[in-house]
Amino acid sequence: MQTIERRALPGPGGLRAHWLHAGALCAALAGTGAALAQGNTKAATQLDPIQVTASRVPTAAADTPQAVTIVGAEAIARGTPRIATDLLRGQPGVFLQSSGPGQGIVIVRGLKGSEVLHLVDGMRLNMTFFRNSPNQYLALIDPFNLEQIEVLRGSGATLYGSDAMGGVVQFLTPEQRFDGETLGWRAGAKAQFGSHDLSRAGRAWAAFGNGGFSVSGGITALDIDSYDSGNGGRLPNEQVAHRAGGYDVKALWTPAPGHELMLSAQSFEYPNLPRYFEISAQPNSNPAGVPQRTDARFKPNSRDFLHARYRLTHPFLQADSLELHLARQVIDDDRSVIPQRPTEAAGRRELEHNRSTLDGLTLQLDKALRDNLRLVYGLDLYRDAVDSTKRCEPLAGNCGATTVVPVFADGSEQDSGGLYGLLQWRALDTWRLEAGLRYSRVRTDLTETALSPAATVDDDDITGHLASQLTLRPGLSWTANVARGFRAPNLFDLGTLGPRGGSTQINVPNPGLQPETVIGADTGLRWSSPTLKAEVVGFWSRYRDRIEAREPTGNTIPNGSFGCAAADGCPEVQSRNISEARYWGLESGLRWTPVSMLDLYAVVNLTRGTEQRDGEARTPANRVPPINGQLGLRYAPLANVEIEPYLLWADEQRRLDADDQGDIRIAPGGTPGWGSLNLRLGWTPTTQTRVQLTGHNLLDQGYREHGSGIDAPGAGVVLSLATQFN
Repeated sequence: MQTIERRALPGPGGLRAHWLHAGALCAALAGTGAALAQGNTKAATQLDPIQVTASRVPTAAADTPQAVTIVGAEAIARGTPRIATDLLRGQPGVFLQSSGPGQGIVIVRGLKGSEVLHLVDGMRLNMTFFRNSPNQYLALIDPFNLEQIEVLRGSGATLYGSDAMGGVVQFLTPEQRFDGETLGWRAGAKAQFGSHDLSRAGRAWAAFGNGGFSVSGGITALDIDSYDSGNGGRLPNEQVAHRAGGYDVKALWTPAPGHELMLSAQSFEYPNLPRYFEISAQPNSNPAGVPQRTDARFKPNSRDFLHARYRLTHPFLQADSLELHLARQVIDDDRSVIPQRPTEAAGRRELEHNRSTLDGLTLQLDKALRDNLRLVYGLDLYRDAVDSTKRCEPLAGNCGATTVVPVFADGSEQDSGGLYGLLQWRALDTWRLEAGLRYSRVRTDLTETALSPAATVDDDDITGHLASQLTLRPGLSWTANVARGFRAPNLFDLGTLGPRGGSTQINVPNPGLQPETVIGADTGLRWSSPTLKAEVVGFWSRYRDRIEAREPTGNTIPNGSFGCAAADGCPEVQSRNISEARYWGLESGLRWTPVSMLDLYAVVNLTRGTEQRDGEARTPANRVPPINGQLGLRYAPLANVEIEPYLLWADEQRRLDADDQGDIRIAPGGTPGWGSLNLRLGWTPTTQTRVQLTGHNLLDQGYREHGSGIDAPGAGVVLSLATQFN
């Protein structure tokens, strides 16, 4: 139901002045994608956005049977994110969770982490130690170098394979194109200055080229010094202050009509990021008010991405077009921890180095078999190699006799691949059908460790989906989907070695794990007219063979062995397929333009879930979001002025499973409901310049998004300045 508008600004991003101090007050992205046209009080041109995630080929969102949320370039330009996930706050079908600054995940239909597939420009971000719980990896996507974000709600395993259980979240970066033979150029900058976290952020970019080639690049910086939460709370600087930054380069070349080559490089890094929820007192700390750690940091965390894409749009053999991708992603997840819990020996620091090197190749083709029948088919291949080391650094005395083991089996590899086909059939002028099928195989080679012998785990699966879209009347359509997805156990599931994450338990590998599977269905109505765009979707899914981490084996590891520092020894645990879960709910959103200068919008999301472990009673599912959404309006009293008050809100969440009840981030009894009133003021003095002032949480409410490890920002403002040249 999203819309895109045309405007001269914002181009592909904003300013990255070198460590320019700029406010990243998280003024949540207002609206579900529609926007007023730059410099025009009349209604924006209501265009159906083009998306690529649901079918791997560009398709109008209105012609896609699946439920898709789109955040376009205009909405991204209005946002003031600290991390990329902030741009999805308040959108249909998604809920956000953050364990602290520089961390954040997207929850789709109750699933999170590795249960949702994440893509950047069509290639996998998920790697083999991507956790199925809150993690920091989405923060390694440059939030100021994005052109569009797409969320496919519901299993996307037919086209993308493992992990696409709850949905697929794709982040698309800008591509600068020029017309004609004359060499041209353009450049832009964006700066943000925020009050609640004393932050400075920015981006600078430039591009040149003509109709045959272009080269573009940019740099981004983010610097956060402090943090004010609601009701006047100020967090200590050492718990939140951090920097981040990166760069990107992209080249496009058209050697002949119908042929295009793209080469790009991206890099983003957090040199020293405090792990806030571990080093601060949490609502459910045990003992009360005592942090898990005296010091815990990602030091550093980084992502480097090299990507080549070749497109052929001339018909040949059995295809009308072809798209080939080749990419390498390197993620470093390095950590520095002083483990000074009461049960651990003090006076030492543990230093982890964990690296994933993920190489990928995808080939996609499409063919019009008849005027009303289209085939999309292809393959993808990935190889992920892991390096993992861990060492002890004495701080007072020495490291003692405790053996330090790497977190993962060093040198392990995971190979995955699949073949897929998708048929799109317009059975009638008013009826579209889709049917897809995929074969996937995932092989994981675990190297020998002090805790386990070498092992090979082979998993394969057949997934598919059926989708239908029926036009009931002009502008009104009914959609229905059913899909099967799966998730092969990755290295994080198969075995994280030794104690980790605030636990004295010793986790040992379990090469006997089986893939998780999901069957899901949804149905809904979609309305689109010049003045009203709306959707409501109901969904249901059954998640089977769910992997539960840290299940006791009954054995005890003695003190001093494999990282155990507990005097009475450490219980041995493994991950096991021992539970199933069921989810259901509603996703809805609307935008109404009763007059040319006024937009009103609303989003309501409802998710419910239950789970059942082997032989136990059914309970609420883990970390299910509360009812949540947003309500707002955008008013343009003058051609170049916009006023936008909006409310973000969530109901209380008292439905907790045993893990939620023991989670230090969740208060005993659950998370209270909350509402945050915000106001955005926009002024565009020229078609190339935008000035924006956003007041966030104006009533200074103290609240926490359910499952997060940090309270939401308090009252504050962010000033954003953006300009584009030529």
